[in-house]
Amino acid sequence: MKSFFITFLHFRSEKADYWAKKPYLCNMERKTVLLDISDIGNPTSGFGQIAKNYAEWYSKMEDDSLKFHFLLPPGYEKDFGPLVDTTCMRRKYHKHFSKGLPTVNLWHSITQQQLKRRRGRCDQFVLTIHDLNYLTEKNWLRQLKHKWVLQRAIHQADAVTCISNYVRRQIEEQFDMEGKPVRVIYNGVEDISHQPESRPAFATGRPFFFAIGQIRQKKNFHLLVDMMRFFPDYDLYVCGDDHFDYSKVVRQHIAQLPTGNAYLTGKITAEEKVWLYRHTEAFLFPSIGEGFGLPAIEAMQFGRAVFISNHTCLPEICGDCATVWPSLQPEAMAAVVKETLPGFYTRQAYIEHLKQHAQQFSYEKHIAAYLSLYKELLLN
Repeated sequence: MKSFFITFLHFRSEKADYWAKKPYLCNMERKTVLLDISDIGNPTSGFGQIAKNYAEWYSKMEDDSLKFHFLLPPGYEKDFGPLVDTTCMRRKYHKHFSKGLPTVNLWHSITQQQLKRRRGRCDQFVLTIHDLNYLTEKNWLRQLKHKWVLQRAIHQADAVTCISNYVRRQIEEQFDMEGKPVRVIYNGVEDISHQPESRPAFATGRPFFFAIGQIRQKKNFHLLVDMMRFFPDYDLYVCGDDHFDYSKVVRQHIAQLPTGNAYLTGKITAEEKVWLYRHTEAFLFPSIGEGFGLPAIEAMQFGRAVFISNHTCLPEICGDCATVWPSLQPEAMAAVVKETLPGFYTRQAYIEHLKQHAQQFSYEKHIAAYLSLYKELLLN
């Protein structure tokens, strides 16, 4: 009995020491932050990759003042461990009604696409806007609808974040921010340079150029196909979700290409993507509709030559680590590539510079910035 009493006093003493070191927790419950990671069900998309990385980081996050809750797509089943709670939304029901969604202290819509459905009750709302591509992709009526939805969300938000200074300027020009600042938090980019690789079945064995992304008009992939007339000894692999109408345009350009050295491959696996980055002669990205341009940073992780358009956020994100096409004309683009590539991979110091540039967009920095924002809103 005496030993039990001594052990009990020792436990009470340790507990008192713990709370003495953390006095701010004595009279405060942990606040719940909900992260809408419902895009996790589409892992081949950019938003799906962000959701996957959020799930991996926050499911391991032990924080004395915050606990996390994931909103998941319908029917999604995965055990994220004891540190997070989860709720599966109902596809059609939660488009119009919020019943069944959790009540939380802070709700974070991690993309503007998540505004198409209801939110649960929350004390604070954080909205992240990745791009305003609807301005070029939609007709005038749909543009009005998108703008109304976003303006309403901005009005409701306690904090608005975006992924580049380019997007911040767009938001401030297009919307009434009501005095709210737009905070720039650069995307995190998962380091895939050491992940396993797998050679795709479509690889011919010839030297090749690589491009990846959803096959949408803003990506300008047809220009790359036309450029390949000037590279008869190289192949071009354009990879990504090709269910969009623009893929028909790209296929038409491929069919008319006299050199027959361009391929539209459709979606690829993560292992195939690593192989293509690692072995490509250059990564080509003539897009005119990016909010961040994640594939260009992924290519830099492998120390590859990167060529980009001089549009949207790409010069900002890539800095001096990519070659900018001053003109998006196939012959002029080919001339820039031919001028840049010879001797490129002998410049070891510059290649290391590319890799270091890519590392600054780490998920560690990205998550730390959001944790700081959550605590600013909930604890101050």
